[in-house]
Amino acid sequence: MGAMFVPAFFTHFVISLLRQDTNSPLNLRLNNKPLLIGNYLISVFFAATAYTQLFAKEGGPYMSFNYWLLPGPFFHMQLIHFGLNVIYSEYLMLRSIRESYGIFRNQILYVFIGTVITFSTGMTNYFYWYRIPIPPILTILVSGYTVLVTYSIIRFRLMGINIVFKKGAVYAIGLLFTLIPSYGILLWTQNIFFKTINISYSIIMFCLLILTAIAFYKVRIRAEIAVERVLFRNKYDYYKLLTNFSKELVAVLTLDDLLNKIINTFIEILKINKASILLFDEEKKVYAMKASYGLDEEKNKIKIKQEDSLISYFITKEDVAIREEIERYPSTQQTQEITKMLKEMESEIAIPFMEGNKIVGVCNLGTKGDRSMYSNEDIELFLSLGRQAAIAIQNAQLVEKIKESKHIIRRMERLKTIGDMAAGMAHEIRNPLVPIKTCLELLPDRYGKDKEFTEKIPPAALQEVERIEALLKEIMDYSRPRASVLKVEDINDIVEKTIIFVEYEAKKKGIKIERKYENQLPMAKVDSEQMKQVILNLIFNAIDAVNGDGKIEITTRKTKHILSPTGRIGEKEYIQIAISDNGVGISEENIERIFNPFYTTKHESKEREGTGLGLSIVQEIITEHYGFIQVKSELGKGTTFFVNLPIDLSEFEQREDRRRS
Repeated sequence: MGAMFVPAFFTHFVISLLRQDTNSPLNLRLNNKPLLIGNYLISVFFAATAYTQLFAKEGGPYMSFNYWLLPGPFFHMQLIHFGLNVIYSEYLMLRSIRESYGIFRNQILYVFIGTVITFSTGMTNYFYWYRIPIPPILTILVSGYTVLVTYSIIRFRLMGINIVFKKGAVYAIGLLFTLIPSYGILLWTQNIFFKTINISYSIIMFCLLILTAIAFYKVRIRAEIAVERVLFRNKYDYYKLLTNFSKELVAVLTLDDLLNKIINTFIEILKINKASILLFDEEKKVYAMKASYGLDEEKNKIKIKQEDSLISYFITKEDVAIREEIERYPSTQQTQEITKMLKEMESEIAIPFMEGNKIVGVCNLGTKGDRSMYSNEDIELFLSLGRQAAIAIQNAQLVEKIKESKHIIRRMERLKTIGDMAAGMAHEIRNPLVPIKTCLELLPDRYGKDKEFTEKIPPAALQEVERIEALLKEIMDYSRPRASVLKVEDINDIVEKTIIFVEYEAKKKGIKIERKYENQLPMAKVDSEQMKQVILNLIFNAIDAVNGDGKIEITTRKTKHILSPTGRIGEKEYIQIAISDNGVGISEENIERIFNPFYTTKHESKEREGTGLGLSIVQEIITEHYGFIQVKSELGKGTTFFVNLPIDLSEFEQREDRRRS
């Protein structure tokens, strides 16, 4: 009797299930109320005739059964009714699979596969009715796949259907290679023992089971790899790419490059059309959008507060947030807020970048290109990648803070140097002011009356004004913070312009600055303001080292060194700036330490207290110019610093281009 209602119940169940997906266009087209009513009326009609000769006739023994009925005319009609309902329902599910996505799509996929197998195996029950000698041995599988269908509906988070196929194929291959030989041995033993059950036969069966288990264990891993590579090649490559990508994250130390690499990798592998990353802002205490793809300008302004429900969810669950899954949770304020936030960010899955209990950032991904759901294996991989991304992001942020600190330190050192140059600057400005003042005092009485005065003195005064203007421009350029800009410059010109700032102070102390510039010196690619900072630091150190009357000698020359800028062995040409003094010198034990940050020997100086950062910054600037610095010193005789700058940077630039590409 109950079998008469299976077609109606099944079609009703499928239509009700598909209506749960409010986002699917198919849902809007499912208005099958007349079909359902008609189905139930037909089922009632067949149920009313089920125990009559119109539905089933008297039968008799058939095959291994003592009694089996014969079909009546209504039986054929019921079978057609059954078949049409199954075909129509399976068609609706197939359409839904094509149009839906995510968890719901996977649920329908489970139901579709389960019911196809269920009805296919259950159909073997009809062969005996028509006296077709195929036994209904597969009917037992119906109950097993009913459990699978129920499980797939109840569970919120399902394995990807491809995992079911993969595991099934693995076990099938393993059993194929182990049970077939075992079955052959079993037939052989049956032939030996003449169908007689005895102890020996039982022992052989037991041994076969053991051998089967051992053999299957041996082939299982290889079979799994083979199935992944052959049947699930795309999925295999996808997991391999993401796994390799997670290892590469820690090598990227620039924050912008790191975030773009994360987003571009997800876009390339998953074929998603929307992705975004929010990072925690320590000052504002919010998660702000730092990188995105496919989002409009308004969505790029989205911020998440530290106390918002989504962040609390990550901390509590230590898991990803899947929008479709959370929508199915019991409706609470938290789930409503999380769903609203994910919708605003157009996120199907939000991955926390976690380091311990700290949420460093959030990565949002849209729907996969193939509209499949994010499986358990995806989620485990994303969580692992999120933990590694959190570490990589913190490393990149730390590198940025270190760079920012270095810029601040350099800025402070430049301002300190300007203070040290104050006397020299005052002298340089005061000198041209004398002729300007004289010109202005004499101008009312002699301008236009004295031809020689009119022609020579005002132009000379204007020239002195321009000299002051140029000097002030040099000071402002030196003190203004900016990024390094390497340009082709004349090193002799840079050295000379730098000496002007300190020569007056040196003369006051009785120190003479001698210049020895090599003529026809090649041009060098440098940042002129940074090179001035290098030369100023070294000259001020030389002035401090000379007690009383002394001499500082500044030499430029072209030289050769055995090392290239990239560290290769082979002579390369350099421009060398040598700054020598006849001061107190540096002891051998201190020479190795003078370039260390905050190491200084000027604690007792009354005029210039040392910060210990000057030579450290000098070395850093020269290294950024792909050069190196050397020092030679002898106690009581003096010190010489050699600044070596490479003339040809093509070798280094080629290596940098290769690294970037």
